[in-house]
Amino acid sequence: MLVTSIVVVNSFIIFTLDQNSKFYFGRLTTTITLGVAFAIALVMMYKYKTKQDWFVPHQFRIRQDIMHSSICMFLGFWFVAQLTWSFYDQQSPAPSVADILWLIGYVLIGYFLYSLLYISRKELEAHTFFIIVSIVTISLTYTVLVILSASSLLTFQKQEISVTILTIAYPILDAILLVPALFIFWIRRNPPTFEHKSLKAEQQEDISWILLTLSIILFVIADSGFAYITALNLMMVQKEAWIWNIFYNSGYILLAGALTGYSIFFPMAKTDSKKMN
Repeated sequence: MLVTSIVVVNSFIIFTLDQNSKFYFGRLTTTITLGVAFAIALVMMYKYKTKQDWFVPHQFRIRQDIMHSSICMFLGFWFVAQLTWSFYDQQSPAPSVADILWLIGYVLIGYFLYSLLYISRKELEAHTFFIIVSIVTISLTYTVLVILSASSLLTFQKQEISVTILTIAYPILDAILLVPALFIFWIRRNPPTFEHKSLKAEQQEDISWILLTLSIILFVIADSGFAYITALNLMMVQKEAWIWNIFYNSGYILLAGALTGYSIFFPMAKTDSKKMN
């Protein structure tokens, strides 16, 4: 279903021959897929909240409520930012209103991902040192490469300092998100098993976690590519942005799929609260 959705949505971009139409459909489809992910987050959060009173003590709800709000607000801010950039202020000086909204969204999704890691901290203890060294090395290498690439491009393309900062900031923020995403992927390679869970339930959990991780990885790729063409030549954005819209669309669709299993992201909190009762 997810693969079919990705193929259908991106076909509007890929099989459109006119360059202006590619740019238009790229903006439109990304706005729609992001809006769908936002709507699913709101619905699934509401469904989870209606059941929360049955198994989560009051002292656990405040932290979870902040997490629920963060993922929904993240998608909400990015949805408004996408609408603003796509149809209103593409030519606005940086940082634009859309940039500010996107940056706020990074803080919110970062909080959500690192909070998920905190919930799953017991599963990390056995491999903490190895995982930290590996992922920090990968993230630092990625960040350094991005900075060097952007710097070399900007030496040939004179930009305002604000544009330069934003061009470098987005990939760095992506690297910060990449750390918990890779942690999560590592955890789900060897997930804990529970006697009361069926094989189907365990497989659904694995899929949701993996989809969440893959969506973040696709956002990192899309942002890196978009930052590259922006630094190379602002005039190239309208010609080549559609390429990265394909990655954004795929990421939002995978994120929407992950959010359909929203309650799966809080297994430790449920388990701990039941023990306390």
